[in-house]
Amino acid sequence: MKEKRANRLLNGAYLAVDGVTGRLLPPKRPHIVIACMPKTASTFLATALAELPGMEQATLVPAWEQREQELCPIQLSHYNRRKYVAQCHLRHSRATEFYGRKYGVTFAVLIRNLADCAISLRDHLRADPEPVPYAFFSDLQKNMPDDEFEEAIVRLALPWYLNFYAGWRTAGIGELYDFDDLTADTASVMRDVLQRANCPAEDAEINAALERAMESTKTRFNVGKVGRGRNLSRRGKEALSRMLDFYPEFAGDPLFIKTRESLAASD
Repeated sequence: MKEKRANRLLNGAYLAVDGVTGRLLPPKRPHIVIACMPKTASTFLATALAELPGMEQATLVPAWEQREQELCPIQLSHYNRRKYVAQCHLRHSRATEFYGRKYGVTFAVLIRNLADCAISLRDHLRADPEPVPYAFFSDLQKNMPDDEFEEAIVRLALPWYLNFYAGWRTAGIGELYDFDDLTADTASVMRDVLQRANCPAEDAEINAALERAMESTKTRFNVGKVGRGRNLSRRGKEALSRMLDFYPEFAGDPLFIKTRESLAASD
């Protein structure tokens, strides 16, 4: 009980100090939040941006693993006087919009071909024992044959991805960046994110930050290949194709077009 009471007092102090100093000193910018689908090279992008002069990586959620990742006002207040980039699997909500306005956040939204995501998730879930927020998978599911596990991933995990995409796409408050473009020209994506955050950087600074990020042990680029979804099993492709049918309003979006092209490719 004493520990909980101490935490409440500390959290209240953060908010109070931020409220007082906010009247005297302006918050530092930029405040960049990379809202991302899992398996979109978001860790690498956040690490590269944090390598820029004066920038750091922030943790804006109170916990990870199976807990849904939502912005925490305590953490936002804690970092409000610092230049930062934060990365989290954050879906859009009205609360997120409110906190974004209040704390001057620039949202960069990372998306990826959904068929590619399914294959990347299959490999990740089998290799990493940590729980995830978007679906429950035990060893029983992970040890299924590929085609059965891929269908399970599509049916159980990818609804979170579609919710993520539909929310941010409809809200229009964050710029969408595709995994394919990020891996093809990371510097260009970094440059655009920084410009949108009103904090442009010189090309030399961006290139130097990229080099340091590539040498960092914190990044987990994994396979990072484009077009892996072409190898999705027939069961997985049929399940994903049916799910896309429920969103006719996005049929002409590049993400849906790209995903359907993968689904149409031969196994």
